[in-house]
Amino acid sequence: MKKIILAILMLSSLSMMAQQREEAAVDSKLKALRSEKNVKVRQQKIKALENGTDKDLMLLIQYYDKNAAKKEALTKTLQKKYPQSENARMMRIASFLKLKGIPEMELHLQSLIKEYPNLNLDMEKSLLSSTYAEVPDAKKVLQHINSMKDPVFKVRALVMAIELMAAVNNTKALELATGELEEAKKMKGKTALSEPLKIDPKAAYEDYINLYGKLLFNAGKNDEAYQYTTEAYNSIKNKDGELIENYAFLSSLNGKYEEALPILAKSVREGKFDQRYIEQVRKGYSALYPGKDIEAYITALKNVFIDKIKMQVSKLMISKAAPNFTVTDVNGKVVSLADFKGKTIVLDFWATWCGPCVASFPAMQMAVNRYANDPNVKFLFIHTWDNDPNPLADAKNFLNKRNYKFDLYMDPRDPVTKHSAAADAFKIDGIPAKFIIDGNGKVRFEVSGFEGKNEAAAEEIVQMVEMARKS
Repeated sequence: MKKIILAILMLSSLSMMAQQREEAAVDSKLKALRSEKNVKVRQQKIKALENGTDKDLMLLIQYYDKNAAKKEALTKTLQKKYPQSENARMMRIASFLKLKGIPEMELHLQSLIKEYPNLNLDMEKSLLSSTYAEVPDAKKVLQHINSMKDPVFKVRALVMAIELMAAVNNTKALELATGELEEAKKMKGKTALSEPLKIDPKAAYEDYINLYGKLLFNAGKNDEAYQYTTEAYNSIKNKDGELIENYAFLSSLNGKYEEALPILAKSVREGKFDQRYIEQVRKGYSALYPGKDIEAYITALKNVFIDKIKMQVSKLMISKAAPNFTVTDVNGKVVSLADFKGKTIVLDFWATWCGPCVASFPAMQMAVNRYANDPNVKFLFIHTWDNDPNPLADAKNFLNKRNYKFDLYMDPRDPVTKHSAAADAFKIDGIPAKFIIDGNGKVRFEVSGFEGKNEAAAEEIVQMVEMARKS
């Protein structure tokens, strides 16, 4: 839920540059207030701020950062005097952070609706629609979206919900997107920003058809996907990598090799070894360069990527004894480092609430798949730093809903110290954290965080495993 709230808080910011300038101005005023030596002058400034704008009240809230009573009183004043302000809206959205579970969120939303009957609470409602999307519950998603007042934001909220649902169930996400397609099409051709949330209808529509094309593509509905992917490709100025690759692949299916081959070849050079893409590269190259050695061309493309990854990974190799950690499997059996003697193991410390951990999972699934039939390589996905009353059920449900085929292990918090023993043994200070350990119990690679393309991240793990097992 925290990830959803942060995404909506970012969406509620009208302009990053304007926000940065505003923050700089606030910091300057706050510094001046705190450094004021004359008590009488400082109190006069505080009094003036108390009777000022919503921005003035926000400055005071920061000034009284360590005075909970003052902060609460000023927050109530801001919400009462300036409920429509950006600051008040962001505070209402942030208020959901302390809640646990959908029932509490529903009650909180209803209390806000009752307290502010004439206020646009579309962003607050989108917290619920997005949360239900992860269940996934399309009926509840639409219940909250259809109660929204701003038709443009409604489309934006649909995009957020459908994206979240797609991560859990592409089929259900596609059904929802298809059902609401006509609603999104109402934004086509419009340019005026909506009030009061100032959402761009053109951008909202483009995001919708871009997402819709991807859902169709993932479902194998290539003809329909080509229609919407082409529209998105021709409309969107700053194209994302997935849109570009999908457009090239679908164009290739339609015989447009001259346009598609350079993009597909670039994708292979960057690690896109999906057999469907390789086949389209083969067809495109054969059509454009008859008589040339197609297999040598494809091998050369792959080697550019693999050689680059090997060079990067070789510089990261280390050698130190792995701690003798213990974790439990899903059946409660305790396992330790000794249980994997002679095998190369990959430890992936993660948690359901960790955004970067989840973002790395498609890449990790690719790596796991590469060693599915290799008994000498073992992946342990160790759930740690839990914040759920039932962490095992939470972790299993999370992986099952997203169809990840991972071997799950648990590193529970000690009820007294609140520490997780295995994470402590490896001295982890952030997750995701990955360790590749060779058959002799030596840590050969340490990887923290996640960034970049899935293909590159997966190949990095593969090359680390190969170097570790040869060491």
